[in-house]
Amino acid sequence: MDAVEIKILEKPELKNTVLIEGLPGIGLVGKLAADHMADKLKATKFAEMYSPYLPPQVSIREDGIVKLVNNELYYWKGKKNDIILLLGDFQGITPDSQYQLSEKAIEVCQKFGLKRIFTLGGLGTGEIVKNPKVFGAATTKEQIEELKKYGVIFRGGGAIFGAAGLIVGLGMMKNIPSACLMGETHGQIIDAKSAEAVLKVLNQILDIDLDMTELVKKARETEEQMNKMGKMLSDQKKAMERQQEFLDETPSYIR
Repeated sequence: MDAVEIKILEKPELKNTVLIEGLPGIGLVGKLAADHMADKLKATKFAEMYSPYLPPQVSIREDGIVKLVNNELYYWKGKKNDIILLLGDFQGITPDSQYQLSEKAIEVCQKFGLKRIFTLGGLGTGEIVKNPKVFGAATTKEQIEELKKYGVIFRGGGAIFGAAGLIVGLGMMKNIPSACLMGETHGQIIDAKSAEAVLKVLNQILDIDLDMTELVKKARETEEQMNKMGKMLSDQKKAMERQQEFLDETPSYIR
């Protein structure tokens, strides 16, 4: 098998195409958002990406038939923009494969009128928040000013690892306007609430109207998990403080 093999299932005619990457990352924020988008738009799969640099395994479907690990490309035709979604359960397992898979995904999309790129992910803060913000990084000042109008926050410093970062960087090298939208998240839980925040912003940017009911339900479940985690952390902190107070008050004897 070559480093990356592409299996084209259909050759749709697309225009003003926007690529949206939603592979697994911090809090599964990007994956949750993109998978929900594909489901509600009833997007059509048109290509599969295979690579020996994806995890060496197969998935067993409900009917018992195996499925080789891959990434997939879906399309949806909109009024203003057509959309391609890059989905999958895994990213490349080596730095080299991350580059190859990301570059190949862009190359395929360029054959279908690619004009813009958005990658989706989570920004791990280690904090529990009820109303997650959406942070961004982009390849041009014009994009930054545009995205600020939708409430996206830009701040300097840091890095974006994996496909969410590489696809933006490689897009910049190919002169394709590219940006990453990152939902604020604790980082240690599957965060549907952060995915909802990212998707709401993306809906406005692309002027689409998605049914968010199922994602909102998942977001509420996430909020309940966060509340439980917050209480647990608070209880642990209080217990540690009480223990420290006890140690401070206990007389020490030197012999």
